[in-house]
Amino acid sequence: MIKTSPLFGTLLVALLFLFFASSSGAEQNIRLDGKFEDWRGRTVLSDREGDGSAGLDLKKLSWGTTENEKQLYFMIERHPVTGKPTGTLQFRMFFDINANGSYKDSIDKFTEITFNPGESSGEVDIRLYSVTGKFLSDYRGEWGDGLREGGTRFEFAIPMEDLNVYPSQPVNFYLTGIGSAGDRLPDYGDIMWTPFPVMVKNKLSLTAVSIFWIAVTVFFYRHRIWLFYYIWGAVGFTLLLVSFLRGSFVEYQLEHQAAMFLHQLLNYFDIETAVFDRAVCTLLIMTEVDNSWTVLNVDIENSGLLEMCILLGLIIFYPPYKPTRKAIFSLVAVVCVYAINLLRLFIVIFSIHWFGRDIASIAHSILGRLVFFILIVALYWEILTKPSLKIVRENIENDASITGKGT
Repeated sequence: MIKTSPLFGTLLVALLFLFFASSSGAEQNIRLDGKFEDWRGRTVLSDREGDGSAGLDLKKLSWGTTENEKQLYFMIERHPVTGKPTGTLQFRMFFDINANGSYKDSIDKFTEITFNPGESSGEVDIRLYSVTGKFLSDYRGEWGDGLREGGTRFEFAIPMEDLNVYPSQPVNFYLTGIGSAGDRLPDYGDIMWTPFPVMVKNKLSLTAVSIFWIAVTVFFYRHRIWLFYYIWGAVGFTLLLVSFLRGSFVEYQLEHQAAMFLHQLLNYFDIETAVFDRAVCTLLIMTEVDNSWTVLNVDIENSGLLEMCILLGLIIFYPPYKPTRKAIFSLVAVVCVYAINLLRLFIVIFSIHWFGRDIASIAHSILGRLVFFILIVALYWEILTKPSLKIVRENIENDASITGKGT
């Protein structure tokens, strides 16, 4: 019988993740159907009653994406009016596409939104324009409440392609009613959002790749080709584990707990934030300098999951380590990486809050990553490099002792 240490157990756990680590269902897909259950608990910005004219007094603005769709979804709700509301409502939503604080650049756009509530449903018409007023596209459908439901809510979507926005690109926006008494949401400033639609994994393809990876890994192990075993095993394990955990309960819990921890910590420092039930990885932050809202998505890139998987692959497939040491080091690596990642996010948020969005790129790409890199290298040294050097030194001393050449 071939002894493969923890190899087969590791592969088995990975495959179990593939089939049983399903999505948490935290974010229900949004559908343009004039029904609003799928908006409950999602990212939302509320507005007080009475600061706009009747019928145009905004109550809520909500936004989000849905898996495998490159569209920006929005839901607008107004405060109810006395009596039976009638007439057509008009709003404008302005987009700062390059997120530089100006809404007058050639790349920027705006939409004219018309909501006409009928008896049983509401007709929504969205017309997209360039900053100069050139018509670009329109979208329409029965996506709103009817008068019987109060005629207060409607939803719509705009393709990212039409806005010239790609996933993970920051974009600023705000909503306003048309007319001198029209309401504005937010009341001042705007909202910075980095949309990133969830991509669903293909289980059949992952299964085929996993079987091939297992076969090659076992081949290297049985023939004691340790260098290729370590490289192939660690790299393959990392890629597959990330794929298995993508969109799983584990990923959502890591993201949700990070957002909740940051929410509590930032409020301790009097930094206004908001978290949401279904948008579990979304943190809404008020920036002091800009007097605007910034959306932080604690996604797979900000949760520490990628770094955890890399370290786990390097530890689990490192031949000199015994199973007990691998288990201990794996646990230490996961806890430390998560704590280091929280520190990085806190530094980035704290910097943006006090110094403004202009420092966002520096805070995220340089300051946060520099702190993260230094601490991760220190962790890597303690878990892998330092113990490995100790093993090498002990082997050299033993060899010298056996040959009689030691001091």
